[in-house]
Amino acid sequence: MDTIGNKGANTKLETVSKNISAKTQVNNNTNLNIKKEDISNKQHICSCCGNIYSKQQGNFMPTNFEAYKGNGNFITTCKKCTDQLFEQLTSFYMGNEEKAIDHICMMYGLYFNESPLAASKKISENRSRLSTYSSKIQIKPWIGKTYLDTITERIQEEKEDVIETYEDVKDSKKTKLKSVKFFGTGFSDEDYAFLQEQYDDWVTRHECKTKAQEEVFKRICFKQLELLKANRAKESTKDLDRTLQDLLDTANLKPKQTNMDALAEDRTFGQLIRLWENEKPIPEPDDEFKDVDGIGKYISVFFLGHLAKMVGIKNKFARMYEAEMNKYTVQKPEYEEDSEALFDAIFGGHLDNHNKYGDEDG
Repeated sequence: MDTIGNKGANTKLETVSKNISAKTQVNNNTNLNIKKEDISNKQHICSCCGNIYSKQQGNFMPTNFEAYKGNGNFITTCKKCTDQLFEQLTSFYMGNEEKAIDHICMMYGLYFNESPLAASKKISENRSRLSTYSSKIQIKPWIGKTYLDTITERIQEEKEDVIETYEDVKDSKKTKLKSVKFFGTGFSDEDYAFLQEQYDDWVTRHECKTKAQEEVFKRICFKQLELLKANRAKESTKDLDRTLQDLLDTANLKPKQTNMDALAEDRTFGQLIRLWENEKPIPEPDDEFKDVDGIGKYISVFFLGHLAKMVGIKNKFARMYEAEMNKYTVQKPEYEEDSEALFDAIFGGHLDNHNKYGDEDG
């Protein structure tokens, strides 16, 4: 039961998160119209400090938002409290007055726009920049607008930044038509710049010769862009990370897959052999496979042994070489007998007989 309950809670949470992070869409035909009551004879209490005011004009900021229609189109927080709130929000936004005013406008449904904000400044201690801005948006061309118009205008600005067709490239000073054709339409100038930069970086560092490799790198760039936007919005990137890892696996670009390639680039072949032998050496073969053709002995005797003998090194290989060569070396015979007997054994005694007869003749 607990498992089922947790699963349902996670599903709802994911749905809420998805809806919040979804691209904002609005229906401009929606008309907010709440029934208004007469409050002309009522006292006006600040919902923040609780002070009572006999009139709203000069004490409360006007607003066109429908939620305050029954309050005479004034917000329910007095100017003293909104000025204090403005100061505190400015501190919260690290001294950024523009963000503080945007926050207050969102709270009370006030129209927010950069043009009247740029023309607003603090006049006196009793009239802050917020109060000045409030009076600016009550004149043309901003009178009658609410924060809903601010949202609508922001969405429109986002649409104008997005390149929907090839014709839109002509209006862009940053994005090239080549990039739009390659990555497709539907991105902003900043998105195209990011995608092109990442793609160029990938294909510069890694091989990209086929159409399949090109498409994989393109998909990797798309996921990188989605991850960047998700991180900025502080959204979950679990699924995006998994997809990116799959794409890297497809392209054989995971860190564990490229580790040996990088290792081979940084070390010589001899260093790699030593590394492999130290970390995972070749095991000893079975007896039936140990030097079945004698090549080991052949190398030890006639290569290493001969080399040692040639340079005058006395070691086991030199001794093996000498022992092997002795098998095929003819040694001069040496005899310890009398040389006269050796001579007679080789040539016989006929020379002695000849000398004997010769002496007799002489």
